[in-house]
Amino acid sequence: MENLTNIISLLAPAFVAGALISLVHVPLGQEVLRRNIIFLDLAVAQFAALGMIAFQTFIIVDEYSLIAGYGRLGAGLIAAILCAIIFHVLERKSGKYQEALIGCAFVLAASMGLLLVANSPHGGEEIKNILEGQILWTSWSHIMFVAPIFISVFMAWIVFKNKRSFLFYPLFAITIPFSVSMIGVYLVFASLIFPALAVTKLQNNKMNAGIFISMIAYVVGLLCSYLFDWPAGPAIIVSLSFVGGLAFYFNMIRGSNALT
Repeated sequence: MENLTNIISLLAPAFVAGALISLVHVPLGQEVLRRNIIFLDLAVAQFAALGMIAFQTFIIVDEYSLIAGYGRLGAGLIAAILCAIIFHVLERKSGKYQEALIGCAFVLAASMGLLLVANSPHGGEEIKNILEGQILWTSWSHIMFVAPIFISVFMAWIVFKNKRSFLFYPLFAITIPFSVSMIGVYLVFASLIFPALAVTKLQNNKMNAGIFISMIAYVVGLLCSYLFDWPAGPAIIVSLSFVGGLAFYFNMIRGSNALT
């Protein structure tokens, strides 16, 4: 019992981070599916990562200073907002080619990031951290910083239902850089899409069900990461796919039974 208490205490910031991520990513991910722009989250996340890499590359500051931390986030936020504005404009003009253009933007941002760190002695580690994230190292101070932002985004999405079409891109751009800094590009994508896919067969309460599925998957993934000494990001992604897959299957079977 004492060992379990120690585990929960150690992982508590990561658990809270997972809950905050679930709260915001699930409704945004469902909107991504509804608009059929699956690569949008990857592209915006990768541009946010590119902004952070560019800041680290060109701005010489102590990497452990407050300026470095907030500067990276600021650079990622600017890059994500610019990316979202471009995609918002393209949404009306690109038609059926929008998804292809978003995919191209993702590959471009990823390649530019690799070029920026090509000559850095720690380039490989920087890319790995941005892709996989460092959720296990999330601190309470970081949680206190991002929590008001994520909760505000969630409340705006709930309160202004009639404005969601307009709010989607701004809220998405605001959220993604903070998510990337905390959980990495891969887990950002998984947190948006897996829970959204898991509840596609539901008729009601899709958002609540998706948030519940996401939170359960984060808890399972973090516990597996701790117990088996796995990297946290990949462990949570596997957990999201497993829990989400079970939920999708259960909802599909229940829907089939309801029709018979």
